[in-house]
Amino acid sequence: MKIKLLAVFLCLCFISCKKDMESDLEAEVIKVNLDGTELYTYSFGDSFPVEGGWEIKKQAENYLISEMNWTEYQYQAKEGFKGIETVEIVLSSSIGDNNFIDQKKWIFEIRVK
Repeated sequence: MKIKLLAVFLCLCFISCKKDMESDLEAEVIKVNLDGTELYTYSFGDSFPVEGGWEIKKQAENYLISEMNWTEYQYQAKEGFKGIETVEIVLSSSIGDNNFIDQKKWIFEIRVK
């Protein structure tokens, strides 16, 4: 019984450490102003990591399009929406062992008029 409790405790410690490391992740804030349903595209560059990639960690709430297409993020507000959206995208990579580590975070603050 003690071994099981110790195993659970160690698992919880590792999980909490991972969350702490992710919260220290360097973030770039990108402020965007759009008119209505104008399409916004942001390019992360020409290369795509072999192991890993970009992932939307926090999705917008009022979108027609909010997606990653290879190395580009696209956003378009749904018809009639006016306000502020926040989207978080994280780049993760691996050395080939399926152990992905978050490298960088982008926070898009999108103001739709």
